[in-house]
Amino acid sequence: MDGTTIAMLATGGMLVLLALGVPVAACLGLAGFVGLYFVGGWTFAIIQLESLPYQLTSTYSFSVLPMFLFMGNLAMNGGMAQELYTAANRLIGHFRGGLYLATIAGSASFSAISGSTVVNATVFTRISLPEMLRLGYSRSVAGASIASAGTLAAMIPPSVTMVIYGIITEQSIGALMIAGIVPGVATALGYCLLIMILVRVRPDVAPRDHERSSWSQRWKSIGETWSIVLLFAFIMGGIYGGYFSPSAAGAAGSFGAMAILAMRRRLTWSVLTRSFIDAAVTSAMLFLIVIGGLVYSRMLVLSGVITDVVDFTIALQLSPILLLLALSLVYIALGCLIDTLSMLLLTLPFVFPVIHAAGIDPIYFGVLVVVFIELGAITPPIGMNLFATVAAADGRVTIEEIIRGVWPFIVVNVILLALFIAFPVLITWLPGQMMMR
Repeated sequence: MDGTTIAMLATGGMLVLLALGVPVAACLGLAGFVGLYFVGGWTFAIIQLESLPYQLTSTYSFSVLPMFLFMGNLAMNGGMAQELYTAANRLIGHFRGGLYLATIAGSASFSAISGSTVVNATVFTRISLPEMLRLGYSRSVAGASIASAGTLAAMIPPSVTMVIYGIITEQSIGALMIAGIVPGVATALGYCLLIMILVRVRPDVAPRDHERSSWSQRWKSIGETWSIVLLFAFIMGGIYGGYFSPSAAGAAGSFGAMAILAMRRRLTWSVLTRSFIDAAVTSAMLFLIVIGGLVYSRMLVLSGVITDVVDFTIALQLSPILLLLALSLVYIALGCLIDTLSMLLLTLPFVFPVIHAAGIDPIYFGVLVVVFIELGAITPPIGMNLFATVAAADGRVTIEEIIRGVWPFIVVNVILLALFIAFPVLITWLPGQMMMR
């Protein structure tokens, strides 16, 4: 049996297991192990299974992942997210649809220290959804706006998705983070523009303007967000000032978050313990999935199917633009079927060598992949943020209601994706400026 046939059978078996509801990590790892067995024999497969998990978990650069998650949980449990939402609500909440706008603004700001789309969606479901429903906002649009705004954490640094992409493809995590700032802000503004149009076209989705906060209340709320601004400046300034590496940024940020909470007398044992446990559980889940993905990727490489795919794609002689458009369609279709992390791990072993051979900037493509991830996180039926929002809503909103309201947000993402493909400078300009310094 040749390598291509082995890889195809292993991949087919993995998709069957996924359809049966087997956990993603087990599907990837089992498909990879069985494929490695047929490629090189039992001893070879066992050696790979023994070495790959250690190789991953002993990599210093991967320590940034649990540290960023710990930092985000500290900020969430320490009340920083609530302060952001309160400030945004007092500034713009009095406009028609203001709580939608406040949720998007608050989630975008919290993304600067969160890094996880699921964390963002969960936090703002608990904070903003009860208030929106109390004031008569549409359940459908409320849930959809929270789930969609949560995806901003995948783009705005620090981003767990970018960390995983950087580790798998061996690209600069710092450059990826800087490249995500402009697209992240553009996506948040696109969502806000959508809301402003939506409340005029469909006045029933939001109540009329409600009570306006006084300027003293606004300034007080803005002043209370200093901890978020300080923490973000500390992380990004430390990276690009050369005080610590991107790999150490998670640990530095966690220390900064603890110092700020201690200064504000919020670093209780309850906050610390809850943050440790939440970060550990999420990290363990992500590590298992990534390990399974690496076993599967190693099988694809050693079977020779990656080389075949690259050769086939080069033979098509697609221009970079056409190649990116084709990949966009593939990723959007996959986003309807599998979760975002699985999509990343399943596709990059095939796709990255192809875009490298086509001469496409890997940092630029990494940001496009994150746009694909944002789309996948809110695309039915397997949109991870949709289910995170429903789970945190405690019965206030159903998955059917969120799916009805999420389509306009998906359209915004598709439009922005087209702009990023047509005008790469929107992504490449800022990291280019940083590298020139």
